[in-house]
Amino acid sequence: MKPIEATFDEASDGFTLVPPGTYPAHLIKTNITTFKDSGRSVYNLTFRVAKEVQKQKVAKLVSDGNGSFAPAKDDSGKDIEIDGGFIAGREFRLQSDNKHGMWLTPNPSPKESWRNRNYVKYAKALGVEFDKSDDGKISLGQLEESDINGLPCLVRLSEFKWENRDNGESGKSVKVAELFPWTKGKKLPPSELEDDLPF
Repeated sequence: MKPIEATFDEASDGFTLVPPGTYPAHLIKTNITTFKDSGRSVYNLTFRVAKEVQKQKVAKLVSDGNGSFAPAKDDSGKDIEIDGGFIAGREFRLQSDNKHGMWLTPNPSPKESWRNRNYVKYAKALGVEFDKSDDGKISLGQLEESDINGLPCLVRLSEFKWENRDNGESGKSVKVAELFPWTKGKKLPPSELEDDLPF
């Protein structure tokens, strides 16, 4: 082997993973699928982490040698934190299962009125308010792309396991597990919802 003047340190030079956490973001894509048999609609939402994440400090993750990642440690054993700016512009989808996803169920039976809980919660996190009747019941409407694309919120990213039923492959991916209001966030204009924006 021919020696060269180069070194590599996983702790400082490796691929920088996005650690699970809560980050400012904007909803940039909405794909609504309605199922004819049930009338239910699922909202497949994609969020882009906002440039304001540069003000956050996040854990530096490194491989633990077992296929997972753990916080990097300094010489004194403390977690190494880095500027969150590398996360700006990254896109993540909302986990679309029944537990985490945004589903709308029209005319649910009294026993299934809970089905619209996330729909109301996530709409509120995006700043959407539905009308209320005098008795406090919320009158839901079906949100469209133009109603919500560009709206700001905080997204909580979590790691989810996945498995390909066709070939048995499995792995993990980071997705949005929860939405919260971002009170200081501003709505993006349509021109900033396009792909491949520079940061």
